[in-house]
Amino acid sequence: MWWGVLSLLSWVPLQAALLNMETITVEEGATLTLNCATSPAKNASLQWLAPSGFTIFFNQHPALKGSKYQLLHHSATQLSIRMPNVTLQDEGVYKCLQYGSHVRTKHVKVIVLVTPFRPTVEALVVRRQNGDKHVVLKCSTERSKPPPQVTWLLGSGLEVYGGLHHEFEADGKTCNTTSTLVVHTYGRNSTVHCVIRHKGLEGRRLVAPFGFEDLVADQETASDAPEQSPLSSQAPQEPTSMVSMMENSSIQETDKKEKKHATQDPDLTTASARYIGLERRKSGILLLTLVSFLIFILFIIVQLFIMKLRKAHVIWKKESEISEQTLESYRSRSNNEETSSSQENSSQISQSKHCMNYITRLYSGAKTKRKEKAQHWKLEGKHSRVPESIV
Repeated sequence: MWWGVLSLLSWVPLQAALLNMETITVEEGATLTLNCATSPAKNASLQWLAPSGFTIFFNQHPALKGSKYQLLHHSATQLSIRMPNVTLQDEGVYKCLQYGSHVRTKHVKVIVLVTPFRPTVEALVVRRQNGDKHVVLKCSTERSKPPPQVTWLLGSGLEVYGGLHHEFEADGKTCNTTSTLVVHTYGRNSTVHCVIRHKGLEGRRLVAPFGFEDLVADQETASDAPEQSPLSSQAPQEPTSMVSMMENSSIQETDKKEKKHATQDPDLTTASARYIGLERRKSGILLLTLVSFLIFILFIIVQLFIMKLRKAHVIWKKESEISEQTLESYRSRSNNEETSSSQENSSQISQSKHCMNYITRLYSGAKTKRKEKAQHWKLEGKHSRVPESIV
């Protein structure tokens, strides 16, 4: 819910900026002129910012020395600059800021067009096992932005579409375009033209012709050779005009739809393909940002895990030190108790020995006294009995 609210809040100023955005289309190598005119304000200052966010000019002062940007005009209400020899790296959204009682912003979107090179046409003869053969024409052009529109102009004045393929370069902006056309019947004087249309050509066309004269001559020479195979000996007769010229990709349903769509609105076709490279670059930047964000989150998780391990290690170390101290104190206490108990036992043993000796002495003394008394009594008995016997 909160993510939707934030997206809505960020979309509102973005929409306002898009409504206040000016679009300038310039060809690569040409001169770009940026003009910022605002309403007069007291103590106002003007500033041009590059798509990277760096300052180009602040009033009449350049931000960098030796820059390719040049000052055309500066006043309280206008700041105009120019940039010769524009490249693809100069493409983007430029900002003009007016500092006064409040800040006003003007956005200028610069689109750099790259016109394609002159096309080249190649021919390839394809033979089948049943004896049929046809010619595949390949028209190629390099380095174009946006992708060009390629058609084939036949000798009868009919202009058709062939199979189209775009291969983008590493920068994701420019592309190399190839169009193929399958020809089944042709004559010595037959000619086909590859036509290139592009927005940067401003209505002009790049045309590359291809004649079948050399191709027919080569086939006749091959048919007159003695080692000619049975399949190649069946050379087709020369027709007076080129009648049937397309198959496979030129008659496919997708090409028919493309042809119909381009016939209705050819500018819409180029407009729809204009931002293919830019979209791919944006998707690549988005993917790189997402991967960087995931790596950053993983780094934070690893750091938290390491901190937790360190904390646990410190706690374990303290507990081990406390346990060692407790064990040592317990050992010393047990040793003291053992020594004290041994001393007490030895003292008790010595006391018991003294008691036994004392009791033994008392018993032996009492026994001797009894014997002495008994002997004394015997002697007294003898003395008393003698007078009685005498009497």
